[in-house]
Amino acid sequence: MALCLGLTTGCSFGDSSDPERAAAQQERFCAQFGRWQQDVDTPDADSVAGQMVIDAAKVLDREHLDTGGSHILRDTEAAVVYRMHDSGARVAAYCDRAGFETLVG
Repeated sequence: MALCLGLTTGCSFGDSSDPERAAAQQERFCAQFGRWQQDVDTPDADSVAGQMVIDAAKVLDREHLDTGGSHILRDTEAAVVYRMHDSGARVAAYCDRAGFETLVG
């Protein structure tokens, strides 16, 4: 079941008891993923931007803010660590469904 928070904050997934906090965590994750996408070709992207987006995915996973059938932490790690395009596309789709599509490429 998805709880929509409005056009500016997107939709929240999972069972977080605070919808505003859930939306903020999703926005943070999507912003971090978008930054990683932009920085992926820089020499230090794996250690800084990559770790930040994985850490943000861990929060989503821990808070059960994943959408039904997706595995945000696994997909994020596969995209960042192994450069798997399909996993990155699933992460971008998650951000799209959460209402933060403009933050990712």
